[in-house]
Amino acid sequence: MAKLKIYLPSGKEIIHDLPEQTTTIGRLAENALQIEDDSVSSSHAEVFAEDDRFFVRDLGSTNGTFLNGEKIERSLLHEGDELRFGSVLTRFGVSEVPTENLPDAPANLPTEATTESHRPDNFVSSSPIKRETNQNGSGKAVLLIAALVGALAFAGAVYKILEISKILENQ
Repeated sequence: MAKLKIYLPSGKEIIHDLPEQTTTIGRLAENALQIEDDSVSSSHAEVFAEDDRFFVRDLGSTNGTFLNGEKIERSLLHEGDELRFGSVLTRFGVSEVPTENLPDAPANLPTEATTESHRPDNFVSSSPIKRETNQNGSGKAVLLIAALVGALAFAGAVYKILEISKILENQ
């Protein structure tokens, strides 16, 4: 079975099995392989099998898909090929994926993604990269309360300063 070894910017490495059908790659959860990195477009690329060979195709991504350092639109994959989706490096393999270190991603890559897509109603992600979500929205509530307390404290301080100024003027 073909595999992609993903070298995340956090330093974490993940191996993703590539089935014989198409594997979509992108930042959104609707992709078969979700990579939550700002340099990866919503629907970035796809890896697919054709005549017992694997290919990669860029899906009009903002930051491009690179094969062994060259920007590509569609290309045949070979054992050990280095793929880069935005600034996220991966290595393709049919047998065991090589583990040698990949070079650091350039620091000057743009990090915007412009494509928006929607998840089908019956979609189930097979991505090994779990998305961390705050289901109850308590983070937003805490931020709102903190902002409100800060605004009240600021208003109180301004009031006290004005009150002290009046006292000093009357003396």
